[in-house]
Amino acid sequence: MAGVTEPGIRVAPARPQDKDAWLRLWLEWQRHMKGAVPADVTERTWARALATDSGLQILLAFTPQGEAIGFATVSLTPFAWTASDIAFLQDLFVLDRARGKGVGEALLRAVYRQADEKGATQVFWMVDETDGKLKRFYERNGIRTPYLRYMRTPWPW
Repeated sequence: MAGVTEPGIRVAPARPQDKDAWLRLWLEWQRHMKGAVPADVTERTWARALATDSGLQILLAFTPQGEAIGFATVSLTPFAWTASDIAFLQDLFVLDRARGKGVGEALLRAVYRQADEKGATQVFWMVDETDGKLKRFYERNGIRTPYLRYMRTPWPW
């Protein structure tokens, strides 16, 4: 996906030279989520996102001055009911000071475009059901499904 520009916001796939900017956002995201991803997992995530055949991609949102202010992590996976891939939006994060300025929408539109370009028939994500502001954001940009998420075990952090 080539870089996509929204009014005042540029969204583009992460490049090797973006690692420090992504890492700052990634660590801030973890603080926001009250979690801690181990350093070796962070390194593998970055390496996978840069590998063209991994199915994992990181999109970064930049200000006109080139500052990274948000990111999305997306993975493609085959889906048996459509015989095509679907896209799982794993993370979408915008710095607090950049929220309410269209950055989240720009990232989500870029995720949708990327899914379309890759032939993914659906984009899905999960939302903290206790976060009303976040739920309103996604209600403006998608539909709520009746499905609940279950996991085998709790996250290790």
